[in-house]
Amino acid sequence: MIRLIIDKLGSGHHDLFLKIDLMPSFSRTADSYYLFDFLEIDDSEIEKQKVDSDSILAFGAIKLIDFWTERIKSIEKGQVKFIPFDLWDEYIGGLRIEKTKLGYEVKLVSTDKIHGYGVDKSNLDMQIEQNKLTFNEDEKAEWLISEQVLFDGLEWSKNELKK
Repeated sequence: MIRLIIDKLGSGHHDLFLKIDLMPSFSRTADSYYLFDFLEIDDSEIEKQKVDSDSILAFGAIKLIDFWTERIKSIEKGQVKFIPFDLWDEYIGGLRIEKTKLGYEVKLVSTDKIHGYGVDKSNLDMQIEQNKLTFNEDEKAEWLISEQVLFDGLEWSKNELKK
């Protein structure tokens, strides 16, 4: 299961948590500082959605999960996609997800060829292609996750964020 958890009292730094509840278990902390820029969400959308100040980070995290879900569902068998999580000044990191006949093979990866301040959801794939990126594996661990367990974890995260 892959889950996204937030620190509701966070300040934009070290307030997003990615948790992989499989063997080996894993967690990583990231900043939400560039999250809204990446998702192309501006103040007018937050106002339009009537998001109160205590719920802004949860709103962004839910939008990120929606982006991940749409992106993962578009992966065809044998195809690989990058799912961003760490959006830092120096690099971006996230999950390399490949659809197999048994589910999804997941690895933690990053690149310093793209930076958190210079990427958004509309140009992510273009930047990956233009830079002919190969991502660095951050951990030697990899996970095989069934489709059901993967989407159950993301849905669980969204439900918790709505509380």
